[in-house]
This record gives sequence, structure tokens and C-alpha cells, in this order.
Amino acid sequence: MEKNSTKPELFEKFIANESNAAELNQLFQYFEVADELELKNLIAAEIEAEDFDALGNQQRLDAVHAKLTEHLFEKKKSKVLTLVRTGSLLKIAASLLLISLFGLLAYRLLNPGHQITPGTTIATLSVNGKKTKLGVGHDTTIYQKNGIQVSTKADGTIVYMAVNADSATASRLNTLETPKGGEYKVTLGDGSIVMLNAGSKLTFPTDFRGTERKVFVEGEAFFKVAKNAAKPFIVAIAGSEIKVLGTQFNVSSYPEDRETTATLLEGSIQFSNAGREVILKPNQQVSAGYSKLEVRNVSADDFAAWTKGEFLFNDVPLNVVMQKLGRWYKVEVDLAAMPQKNLYIKISRKADIDEVLENISKATGYQFEIESNKIVLEK
Repeated sequence: MEKNSTKPELFEKFIANESNAAELNQLFQYFEVADELELKNLIAAEIEAEDFDALGNQQRLDAVHAKLTEHLFEKKKSKVLTLVRTGSLLKIAASLLLISLFGLLAYRLLNPGHQITPGTTIATLSVNGKKTKLGVGHDTTIYQKNGIQVSTKADGTIVYMAVNADSATASRLNTLETPKGGEYKVTLGDGSIVMLNAGSKLTFPTDFRGTERKVFVEGEAFFKVAKNAAKPFIVAIAGSEIKVLGTQFNVSSYPEDRETTATLLEGSIQFSNAGREVILKPNQQVSAGYSKLEVRNVSADDFAAWTKGEFLFNDVPLNVVMQKLGRWYKVEVDLAAMPQKNLYIKISRKADIDEVLENISKATGYQFEIESNKIVLEK
């Protein structure tokens, strides 16, 4: 059944004792699949919304219980419940639903482990000194001035267009930043596409003028660079530079990482660090750090799997896996306690954290649990 179809109306009829058997059955089905936000919004409509949000978890449950009890058990008559026998049956069903709802809310609101949700399409864009929070929704123009237009698409993509913008306006730097648990995609002024992973930042001009196209990255990003032989595309990241003409590659360098990596899917890139240079071919990866520059053959698609909504770990150390999970699910990780073991696993980035940990447990033989929003190795 559709999760958003007439649920407020059904719920209002339920608490007013005006539901028939079919409508009660619909509500039973709905509460089985509804997420916490839907339940909160539904119930907050019957309680003052601001007051509901201000309450603590236990106070919310008490308020829900009091409100539903008042509606369920203090009404003397109902237009629908005219027959004593039918009314008794529906009252019992309503009572059972109240108990089920109360228990479900208690479980979801008071169990910290089930407050952890996968990341989503969110970011913050700073353009011309103005910060805008981004998500998914409708096609919207968020900035239009001096020949520059910045718009967002319903799928969570930013598009930059510069028409007759002067050089000063075109050269202004913008910043797209994703928090932990966020990702976002931007189409730059030259048509190049960049997708940012969780906890990352991209700094770029409104439009590219001059002899090169240069951007700055912190964290992890996937690039699909528009071809322009006359104007090379340059990515600056953690003291390294990547020079390309038109290609697809992934680059990663978080503050907690020991090295910067660039992985090539198509075309070629020139990677330089501290006076050293290498040219990469498809399915090669370069690692730079601690006065070294190493190139190895890899399956490049493994390192771009996150852009397709998947975790794909192929012979990856467990502590690195947990670090990536921590960024995506916004949880802390006891990395020091993680065993020295490499992991082979593929799983959806939309999977529940419990499912992810269960699959890792099966693959490694170790058990993990979540304590106070932290992944720990079970003793």
C-alpha cells in the first residue's frame, strides 16, 4: 500500500472511534512500514507540533498515550460504532492498535541503535557570500545575477550556467560542502560533473576563464571531466595536483587518511606531488604520502561504486571499512580495537546499519554492536 495515501485522515478517524474494520486494517498495515519521521508527523498533528518537538522521548510517549487514551476511551458514542457487538470488536482492535503504536514508538524513540540512518543527498552551497542548504525536491533557481544562474534539480544536482558574465563575477569561488552522512552532485560551468562523498568539500569558480580549469577538493570526489584540449582541468588536493583533459576518475584524501589516492576509470591523468609525476592509465591507482608515490593496478570500478549507491570493499582493511561506514552513517568507530583483517563485501549504501554490521560479521567472523552511537567490537 502507498505510505502517504490518506494516512492523516485514517488516523483522525481512528482516534475519534469512527474507523470501520477495513480502515483499521489499513492502519495496522501502515504502522508496520512507517518510519519514525512519518509517525512523529502523524502524531504531532494531534498534539501541538511545537510542543511535541520540544518534548523529550519519554515525555513524547506520555503525551501520545494521554492523547490517544482521551480520544479512545472517553467518547461515549460514535456514528460508525452503532452496534454494540461491532463497537466492541472495533474497540478491542483500536486498543490493540494503541498498544502496538505505543510499543513501536517506545522502541524507535528510546532505542539509540535505531536512530542511525544511512546518508542522503544533502549539502551546503556557498555562492557570492550566501549559504544555501541543499537536498532533493523540486527544480529551483537559487541564484541568478550578473549573467550567472545556479539551479538545483529535483534529484539533488546543482547546475551552474554563465551567460555574458564578466571576468570578476565568473572568477568568484564557490564552495559545495557535504556533512557526514551526505553526498551531492554538481555540474560545473564547463559541463564537468563532480560528485562529492560524505564529509567532503569542493571549491570552484563560478565559470572557468583563462588558460586552465582549476578546482580544490577535500575528502572524496568523483570527476567526469568535459573535454577541452585547450584548457586543461586541474584538481588540487592535499598538496597534490591532478591534470586532465577529459576523463573519469576518483580522488580521495581525508584529514585522517595517511595518503592521497587517485583512481582512473577512463582516459589518462597526470598526478604530481612534491616534484614527482606519474601518468595513469585506466584501472591504475596512485597513492601519495610520506615521501612516496606508488602506482598499482586495480579494478577502478570498485573505487567508484559509492557513486552508484554501493559499498564495494575488495581486500580492504577492516579499520578502513569502518572509517567509511562512520562517515556515511554518522557514527563513531573504535578503530583501535578493530582486528587486522581485510574484507571482501558488497552491500547497498541504503542498507540499515544493523544489516551492514551483520554482513561484516559473517564475512569476518567477528561480532559488532552499537553503543552510544559508536561501533564497537563485541567482547
